[in-house]
Amino acid sequence: MFQSQSATKLHIASILTSSRLEQPPDWQGVLFKKNNRTASYQHCWCELRGNLLICREQPGDRGPCHLIVLEGCRVELQESTSEPHTFKICYPDDLPDQSYKMAAEDQETMENWMRVLSMAGFENLRALVTELESQFHQLKSQQYSKEEASCKATERRFSDMDFACLHVEFGKDVNEARKKWQEGKRKHVPARENLMHFI
Repeated sequence: MFQSQSATKLHIASILTSSRLEQPPDWQGVLFKKNNRTASYQHCWCELRGNLLICREQPGDRGPCHLIVLEGCRVELQESTSEPHTFKICYPDDLPDQSYKMAAEDQETMENWMRVLSMAGFENLRALVTELESQFHQLKSQQYSKEEASCKATERRFSDMDFACLHVEFGKDVNEARKKWQEGKRKHVPARENLMHFI
């Protein structure tokens, strides 16, 4: 993540461009942010876009913003009596200064933010896609098994019939369809056409 600064800059630039368009963020709302260099919390409007958390002073603010790269991070609960509804975004031990303490306005908001931030990394998304693919193939296999069983049941039904019996069996569907067609046709014929005209 931090080994290629040019790649990170290009990725950040594309995210900033899209954030100024009409594309909605993955999640957004008010949080209070504090890092190792600040003593107090700062009110900010946060937008989650991919694996980046964009922090601004106000919604739609075009001025400078703060970016938090979420790839490889951990989201931990830091709630206490003096600081309720708080959590921490931290990174491995080799990046001790890269941590942020965040506070929400209430318990539900804090839980929602912790959930979406925990799932924002690439590895989590890849695991989710793998799980969804597995469920898709399982459902597809079940559907195929049902269709195969239905075909085999139909084959067993007609396997012992001779041509005359098959003719009668399939003729039932044809006669039923013809009967429905005739009934529908009679409903659409005007009443005057059903009268007999004498000269």
